[in-house]
Amino acid sequence: MNEQQKLENIIINENAYFFSNDNNIRITNSKINLLFREVSSVKSGNYLLKKIRETINVDGINIIYSFCTFKFNSKPTFIDKVVNDWIETKLAYLLIVEVNDHIVISRKNISKVQDFVKQFNALDYSILSTLFVTDETLLEKFNLKNLNVSDKALREKSLEAIDLRENFSALGANNYMLNSLRVNNNDEKISLSLNSSRINKLGRKNSIEQFCGWAKNLIDQINGHTDRATFLSVFAEPQDYESLKDSITPISVLFVFSKLYNDFENGIINRSFIEYIHNDGEIIERNIDLLKHLNKFERLSKVEEDNNLYFINNNSVNDIQLRFNEKSISIRSQKLKSIILERDNGTQLSLIDYINTSGGYVINFENIDLVYSNRKLFKDNRLLGNIEHFMKIFISHPELNNSLSEKGSFIPVQIDFNNNSLFKFVEDTYLNDFDYFICDDLGREWADHIGINEDKIVLFHSKFDTTQFSASAFQDIVGQAQKNLGNVSPQDYQLDGKRDFWNSQYISTTGVATSINRLRKGDNINNAINLYKSATNNPNFHGEVHLVINFISKSNLETNLKLLKANTPFGQRNETIQILWFISSLIASTQEVNTNVFIHTKP
Repeated sequence: MNEQQKLENIIINENAYFFSNDNNIRITNSKINLLFREVSSVKSGNYLLKKIRETINVDGINIIYSFCTFKFNSKPTFIDKVVNDWIETKLAYLLIVEVNDHIVISRKNISKVQDFVKQFNALDYSILSTLFVTDETLLEKFNLKNLNVSDKALREKSLEAIDLRENFSALGANNYMLNSLRVNNNDEKISLSLNSSRINKLGRKNSIEQFCGWAKNLIDQINGHTDRATFLSVFAEPQDYESLKDSITPISVLFVFSKLYNDFENGIINRSFIEYIHNDGEIIERNIDLLKHLNKFERLSKVEEDNNLYFINNNSVNDIQLRFNEKSISIRSQKLKSIILERDNGTQLSLIDYINTSGGYVINFENIDLVYSNRKLFKDNRLLGNIEHFMKIFISHPELNNSLSEKGSFIPVQIDFNNNSLFKFVEDTYLNDFDYFICDDLGREWADHIGINEDKIVLFHSKFDTTQFSASAFQDIVGQAQKNLGNVSPQDYQLDGKRDFWNSQYISTTGVATSINRLRKGDNINNAINLYKSATNNPNFHGEVHLVINFISKSNLETNLKLLKANTPFGQRNETIQILWFISSLIASTQEVNTNVFIHTKP
């Protein structure tokens, strides 16, 4: 084949990243040549094909495209060290299309394009999410990401149906951002990745010329699009980061590594290692088990400001910063930059670049209802408006003013928890409301106490803390409740596995074997378990989760929330913002599993 025949032989999916060139960045031959050199630095031999800013005419419009393809060698993922002749040869391509004020990129097995791409703007979230949505569109699939900062909340979920308009509940949808979706318009299916500005029309492949025509038609559609309310307006509302960035102050960050776990699980990332230079100048690679260390990061961390620099308070890595850029907020850390991820196609990138590219973090601000995730700023329009409704789950108890501990102290002969302990309060207040009452504290606990009736299961979680109005203590108990929501209605084998534990007497964390029976009320554990199983099968079954805490006063919380809503400065502002988000997260989590929640506090 000659060069033209090779070019005409190339077929590409209508699947590309779309960017707007709002700042009229000038693209030159030398810029494209430089980009091609960077992305092909691993190539083996010469380019198989290379075209720099060629012009084709589509419907009377001149379109410029650049294309390169090359071979590169990589070590197979199933061997540790390089072995002669054990080398995989792969092909890569990069196609860049310039259409008026937009840039369209299609690629395979390509990395190192970030510096080029960051000159341009991703398509606006509100445009991309509604571009292909009409009243007749079938909404086939949603991928949703939770904007709440509780580390035990459901982080991500996918929903799929013939048309999700018909069976998707909008309850709590304002807590989620729409990460991607698939739509169907007259049997033409299109997948949209809103965080990466990618449009994928599912179907046959086309020539480069046909691809350019598809890109041109889409850009015409984008330019003619007007923002409007659709069914998708129920989700968190995107905000203009550039106009707000100078007025927002971060207070906390939660790292979310769902995508990284998925990429390891699916073999997209095959290893992680630290790269350093030995004394003799040799570059040394040391493989590390990255996944083992990630759980140290997946907890809400405070952000501290020092001379206009924002540092993330993390016990494992002490050099993590937030950086406010012109178009986004990014994470900086030299230590995380030294950790390298290797993809299955042989390309490599640092962990910090991966985190920034994937948007693997959620940021809260002093601006109460704003949250940053997936490289976008969002607003929960219902957060402040729901405060009065949120307060309905709080129940105040004067007795909690006298609480001195969570469980009290222990001696072998005691048969009850100490007076003035939270455990004793729970039993004195609620034990008689149930046929069976069990203390499940310690071990692989589902709750501190469990109440069982013929049509009702209640999990009680207790938390004592000496620090008043503690957001971190509240995060702990909210996380405990969220991770155990499934145990409101567990499977039979799980209940059977609890039999011996529930049939025992309480042993404290210090090893004191008490005479406190874990079965606090009822005739025997076998009947308790049978009633638990029967209750969850009852058509009128309902579950409840109760949090019992001593470190928050309901009246103090109400006062702080009113000050927050009025935008009045006060000393516990940051703690109140975090607590409000945790309340919202907890309510959303319990609503999703049709479970009621109550929080018991001091008056």
